[in-house]
Amino acid sequence: MWSLSSRALMATAALLGSLPSTLATSAACNASALNTTVGLYPITVENTTVFDVAKATNRGVCDIGRQNLMADVTIIPNVGQTLIIPAEVCEPDNETCLLPNITRTRTCINGGPRLYYTVNGDTLDIVAKRLNITTESLMSDDTSFTADEVLAPGQYLKVPLCSPSECVIRPFTLEYGVYKDYADKYNTTVGQIMMLSPTYNYSTSPLTGAGRPSLDLPYKFLLWLLIIITGHYVSVDVFEFLSYSTVIARRAPMRE
Repeated sequence: MWSLSSRALMATAALLGSLPSTLATSAACNASALNTTVGLYPITVENTTVFDVAKATNRGVCDIGRQNLMADVTIIPNVGQTLIIPAEVCEPDNETCLLPNITRTRTCINGGPRLYYTVNGDTLDIVAKRLNITTESLMSDDTSFTADEVLAPGQYLKVPLCSPSECVIRPFTLEYGVYKDYADKYNTTVGQIMMLSPTYNYSTSPLTGAGRPSLDLPYKFLLWLLIIITGHYVSVDVFEFLSYSTVIARRAPMRE
């Protein structure tokens, strides 16, 4: 799977940013001239973002995020964390893993969970964006913070729940990608996936060869019913008028 062995990658603790190619962003990209090395980027300076790493290495922030099985590329890595840097490509992806800037109108989430565990770089606005609810609705439960005030990591925020509402929780294996990929596919939110695995940020399994992380995925009750009935994953936006008051936590294998 990798152009370097896990042992070789572990030994490659050099910053790839020292030799970035400018060809990946040029109009006429010469693929044969790209830096196809897969290596490591150790985080040694506090508040270094994944965007900083992407710029330094001339990689796409989403390419880095998916390679490292990140929850969200906007989470600031900890000092001591080491990121896997994928091979350079002609068209770096800096967009598809980011949550869109849309007008959020929902004031609560379906089913749950109830508590959100803050991570590096969080603000109430960022958390609300991950949950696809208005920032004001999140502030109503904790008015001691402003919308853009950076929150200390490791705090629990109360999230308003829709009543009545319901969601189903099932385990899934994060084989490749970021939470947004799964949230889009299964009609849930990045924030709710984070709430079910509050201490997860990224995985070293692509580097070490260990098994991929097993996490929990919340999604709408009717989606689960349609999966059981039809055997296929389908959108259930048209059924959103049906909801209930209990969170059903049902564990069953998820098919990819």
